[in-house]
Amino acid sequence: MKNNLHFRQSHIISIKLILFLVISISFLLIDKNLELSNKIRNNSSYLIKPIYSTAEAPLKIFNKLSIYIDSMQDLIKKNKILEKKVFIQSGIIQKIPLLKEENKRLRKLLNSSESMADSKIIIAELIKVNLSPFSNKIVIDKGEKNNLSLGQTVIDSLGLIGQVSEVNKDFSIVTLITDPGHALLAVNTRTEKRVMVSGTGDNRYLKAEYVSLNEDVIEGDILITSGLDNIFPEGYLIGVISKINKKINKDFMEVDVRPSSSLSTNQEVMILW
Repeated sequence: MKNNLHFRQSHIISIKLILFLVISISFLLIDKNLELSNKIRNNSSYLIKPIYSTAEAPLKIFNKLSIYIDSMQDLIKKNKILEKKVFIQSGIIQKIPLLKEENKRLRKLLNSSESMADSKIIIAELIKVNLSPFSNKIVIDKGEKNNLSLGQTVIDSLGLIGQVSEVNKDFSIVTLITDPGHALLAVNTRTEKRVMVSGTGDNRYLKAEYVSLNEDVIEGDILITSGLDNIFPEGYLIGVISKINKKINKDFMEVDVRPSSSLSTNQEVMILW
């Protein structure tokens, strides 16, 4: 009995296998001819799309929210930067009246030195620089051959350098305004007051002499040549007041002036006629 039952079960399994194979092949043939699977997929996509959209919605919302937050933070930073700029500009605007007055003074200086455009200028190169504590002089490659003469003014692109103190055939010596034996009469462009300026032997600073304790001077005041000392023409930059020291037991203030010109780094200078 057991052997017959086993034979029947095996026979039934074989019949089932053949039946499923026939059904599968039939479906493949029908699908190939009628393209039923494509139609089913196309129709089912309409049903599946809302499900995908619903599942994707939280991610889209999160991305948009992140972009919005980043944009807001960026706008806040830019707003802070603009507020600082507006604050700085408002401080600058307060100085407009002062700048107008300074502009008027500068126009006067320009008008007073209109002849500069017509004056002769020659460029000279430095041969030697001697910046010792006792003598601040430079040697340039122009001399008698170039019609140089004693006392001529020497400048660079930033300001006054000095004057020609010795002329030879092929070269000349220029005494710098920082030389200890050099002095000139300057004008404070802010107050239009005259100031005596002398050399210190150090090319980094000059001294404003005989400035009384009640004199109106501040750090940052610009000094230019006055043209009244018969040494230098009017209107050339000398330097900027860089330090003021008031001592009660002295009659005058100690005032340092930082030269405008590049006294220790120049390679070329200009000589004026």
